[in-house]
Amino acid sequence: MKTAVFIMIAFLVGGLFPIQGAINSHLGKFFNNPLQASFISFTCAILLLSFLLLCIRPDFPNFEQLFKLKWYYFVGGGVCGVSFVTMFIVLTPIIGIANATTAFIAGELIMSVLLDHFGVFGLEIHHISMPRFIGCLFLFAGLIMIQKP
Repeated sequence: MKTAVFIMIAFLVGGLFPIQGAINSHLGKFFNNPLQASFISFTCAILLLSFLLLCIRPDFPNFEQLFKLKWYYFVGGGVCGVSFVTMFIVLTPIIGIANATTAFIAGELIMSVLLDHFGVFGLEIHHISMPRFIGCLFLFAGLIMIQKP
């Protein structure tokens, strides 16, 4: 039951994905530059995160803890985030919100299955099973089918 609740929360939050894409795509058209639109998006995100951190007041790691982290933990998320948001801004007006969202989700889920299988970045290992493999095939089939009028 607990897992079902978390899956429903993830499903609902996932619904924000195309909304974010549509809004950011409009920003890209407004500024006529996807990087400026990404900058606005990330600036707003930083402001919101700063506000939330001020409200919650978690303990921050010290420098010794930070220096123990590998370099890719600092740049990986940012590089992925900027790539993701900027390409969504670029691609949405060209291929449409449904095609862009479907392609991104299919890519995300297939990569997620691979990351789970190999336990990358310390993730718990969940091996690729036949149902997961078939699910990936269906995702790819869905990506192709969603493009048909």
